[in-house]
Amino acid sequence: MKPVINEFFPGLEKIPWISLGSYPTRVEKLEKMGEARGFTDLYIKRDDRSSPVYGGNKVRKLEYMLADAQKKGKRTLITLGGAGSNQVLATGIFGHELGFKVTGIMMDQANAKYVRKNLLLDKYYDIKLVYTKDTLSEILSFAGEYIGSMLNGGKPYFVTAGASSPIGNMGFVNAGFELKKQIENGECPEPDYIIAACGSIGTSAGLQLGCILAGLKTKIVAVRVAYPWLVTKWRMKRMIGDIIKLMKKYDSTVPSVDVSEEELILLGDYLGEDYAAFTDLGCQCVNDMRELEDIELEHTYTGKALGGGLDWLKKQGKSNSTILFWNTYNSVDLSEKAATIDYKTLPKKFHKYFTEPVQEETWKG
Repeated sequence: MKPVINEFFPGLEKIPWISLGSYPTRVEKLEKMGEARGFTDLYIKRDDRSSPVYGGNKVRKLEYMLADAQKKGKRTLITLGGAGSNQVLATGIFGHELGFKVTGIMMDQANAKYVRKNLLLDKYYDIKLVYTKDTLSEILSFAGEYIGSMLNGGKPYFVTAGASSPIGNMGFVNAGFELKKQIENGECPEPDYIIAACGSIGTSAGLQLGCILAGLKTKIVAVRVAYPWLVTKWRMKRMIGDIIKLMKKYDSTVPSVDVSEEELILLGDYLGEDYAAFTDLGCQCVNDMRELEDIELEHTYTGKALGGGLDWLKKQGKSNSTILFWNTYNSVDLSEKAATIDYKTLPKKFHKYFTEPVQEETWKG
């Protein structure tokens, strides 16, 4: 199976790509959640099931990035994330399958149950973990690891934070065309709005461009879930432009797209005190989705995104619009694998995530 977008722009066949996922991911109606929140047509795109190995939004991006790394003869993948990073874990899981060594430069973050689980899984999949306290030390540690790998013949490849690079973001341009086909096949209505978590921006930027190129009327409601200095409309606009440049390099029939910052929807009021810090709205949304729809979200990305997106749309008087929530979280249960790992086998600086309380225990709301 090849990317759907290649049917429309055949020159894109030359962009490296490897199949890691199972597509299309289903679109389902959230009847109970919609009724509880006052929305008549609320749907979910089940990217949490994008792969039977490990789901979530990173799969689509890594299909391009890991193929690019293979083509360039790289042997070591070096990536960045918070201590509980889904990105580092996904890179480790799929990188391990393809024979890469994987290093994760991990920055300190607020503690939560998923942080513990992901760290244990990082160890299970033999990811080299490097702890850093802040952004500056993360950058310095990355540079040290990358240069060291080069000098030792590791042939490193940089998997950008969130796998959000022009080639990685192609995964979500393609996802826009996947959605178009589902609409044409009668599998779902055309959304007026898509709600997506916006951390490294690539998912939102790719979907924005994909919907435009596919001729959909859909607007992307990107909900900021990471640092305000990082997640901006200016960076989203630039990312869209960078993806277009890459596409045109391989297929001259790709039309020019110039999206203004005024056209972009980026919600900045739902982050909370910091990255990965719990919020009332996010916690309530996680609880409601579990109880009403039997779907697991988490408090750092998807809970904040769905809760914030619905809150904003209701305030805009859009309760009767067709809303699609793009679920970027993984729902494949890897708890048995995590249970085989003793946290004390992790580098010592990560032990605090197992000895200090998690927000689920301390959050008062």
